[in-house]
Amino acid sequence: MAISVDKLLEAGVNCGLVDSRTLQELRLEARKSQQSLLLLVQAHYRFPLSVLYHAVAEQAGLVFMDLSQCVVHESGLKKIPPSLIRRKQVLPVIVQGEDYLAVADPFDRVSLDAVMRLMGRPVPLVMVDPVALQLKISQLQPEQNNDGTPADEPDLISLLDGILREAYFSKASDIHLLMEKGGIRVRFRVDGRLRDHPVEADRETAAALISRIKVLAELDISEQRQPQDGGFSYHLATPVDKTFNIRVATAPIRLGERVTLRLLGQEISRLTLSDLGMMDDDLVRFKQAIEKPYGLILLTGPTGSGKSTTLSAALEEINQPDINIMTVENPIEYVIPGASQVQTGPKVTFASALRSFLRHDPDVLMVGEIRDFETADVAVKAAMTGHMVFSTLHTNNAVSAITRMIDIGCESFLIGSTVTAVIAQRLVRRLCSHCSQPYSASEEEARLLGKPGQSFEIYQATGCALCQGSGFSGRLGLFETLWFDDELARAVMRGADEEALEKQARGNLRFMWEDGARKVLQGLTTLEELSNVAVFKTREMLDNPT
Repeated sequence: MAISVDKLLEAGVNCGLVDSRTLQELRLEARKSQQSLLLLVQAHYRFPLSVLYHAVAEQAGLVFMDLSQCVVHESGLKKIPPSLIRRKQVLPVIVQGEDYLAVADPFDRVSLDAVMRLMGRPVPLVMVDPVALQLKISQLQPEQNNDGTPADEPDLISLLDGILREAYFSKASDIHLLMEKGGIRVRFRVDGRLRDHPVEADRETAAALISRIKVLAELDISEQRQPQDGGFSYHLATPVDKTFNIRVATAPIRLGERVTLRLLGQEISRLTLSDLGMMDDDLVRFKQAIEKPYGLILLTGPTGSGKSTTLSAALEEINQPDINIMTVENPIEYVIPGASQVQTGPKVTFASALRSFLRHDPDVLMVGEIRDFETADVAVKAAMTGHMVFSTLHTNNAVSAITRMIDIGCESFLIGSTVTAVIAQRLVRRLCSHCSQPYSASEEEARLLGKPGQSFEIYQATGCALCQGSGFSGRLGLFETLWFDDELARAVMRGADEEALEKQARGNLRFMWEDGARKVLQGLTTLEELSNVAVFKTREMLDNPT
């Protein structure tokens, strides 16, 4: 290890990552159980080791950088003996045209002074993830055994376990593994963004790792030219002691195969409706809508926009012993205590399961997705016959869900008489509350946020150890809400188009941009994040199209 455990944890305490009292309790536990204190701290707070190195950099007044953003300084590399580079874990790099020395331990002054002398001049330091640094150095200068053969290959079981453990610590939703010319590239999707995770594996090891995953997922390891889907359950040993399900998808690519792992059921605590990010007034209306005895509530948005999470939170809200909740999903992402949950398969479709549910005396039905007329028809008729039905559609906004249902084949008068609410949603990154900085909004930003000509402050991301340098921590839902009343229902029955429906809805429609603007003004996210997922559109624009 480049820096002592005590120094890493001290930096974690000073930066607010680790509570000093909790640290003492974990020290005692580590002694009793003879486990790694560092691993216990990571498991307790659920963060990767690089976070503590970022904290050290912050305390030392150094910049912590992603090594993938640095370019190796080839001429500087030639001035330093390979043995010194490997032993002291230093690497000359170029960042935005400037020379730096990437290090994992900035406190080893004797070694650093020796490197500076060899380079011929002082070079500013930049801290990087020690695992990424070690991997980069081993790629540049492969280590050989005494007989000249390459070093031993890593154990596949430990390699996969390490990847899954780091993904869990990083709170990743997905893991991407891609075969490349030099081996394997591993990336984690964290808060909706992909980031590289350093893994040392040549092409032979990479192929063996993918084969192991396919065996666990009960896929055909001999088939490498066709996409395959499967899954398995995985348990991370103590101190994590966590079991979660993993959905596996493989696909052939130019240099071999790629595998995508979706990590399901890894959240420590369940999200409630209040955690989703709905504004108070929308939250009140949503709770009123889901507590009605019958009707159809539709959630819309692309894959990965949080629809399943919102549906799960809604079902948890109304889940009572006297209510019979039945769901059909693909896959089952959240287990709801007391609910009957069915997963679709070759012999079970959304429509067939939903039709079967009607013979089991349900109160609430949830169908994972409406894809065709058969499913839509059963869902609408179930809502008409006294059931509360939840489902999802893939549309860009709330009003287009109505025209989508009509395009599928549903009668407009049935839609108007059954739909209770339509909610379109997207996810944006939430600003880190520890390091976000206020600044004065420009005239253009004020106009976009609905406050033209006014002076006020909004917040921007900076980056700290708590948020792993991204400036963001977690995600936040943006919602476009359409609440049905009698007048809007009659407009749907008449076959009104989307523009007419938007004008008719008026106070019952809040555009996603408006919801996002309020959250930007509250310092929850940034205008850039909002612009990435929503189109500038407000209710004032309906009255003044020009």
